[in-house]
Amino acid sequence: MKRIAFTLAIALLTSACATPDRAGVRNPEFFRQVATQTALESARPALDVARCFEEQATLLPMSAFVRDDETGTTTYRLRGFGYTFEEIDFQDAPGGSRMTVFIAPNVNAKWREDFERDRGGPLRECAATVN
Repeated sequence: MKRIAFTLAIALLTSACATPDRAGVRNPEFFRQVATQTALESARPALDVARCFEEQATLLPMSAFVRDDETGTTTYRLRGFGYTFEEIDFQDAPGGSRMTVFIAPNVNAKWREDFERDRGGPLRECAATVN
């Protein structure tokens, strides 16, 4: 009986963490071709904005930050369950930096609201902050 209850509890917990049906993009290379994109510019260096964002944003499990030393780009990436949902590139640009936000085209309105509140707002605040 305990084994069944444990299995049921794990199944319920897993389903609670599951993403919306058919949200995200399976192929990471294809993701950027179909994702909705927005851009934001800042007078701050890209690495400063990325660090601020990492500290201030509410990040979901499976979020990662990857630094490409060759290009100097830092990328925030949310991938899970074999799908890509969100990415943000932090790149240096003349006079500061440019952040490009990529969101899977098939996430629902609730996801977009959560992104705006938990990651979009903090991104804009970090881009605007001058230390």
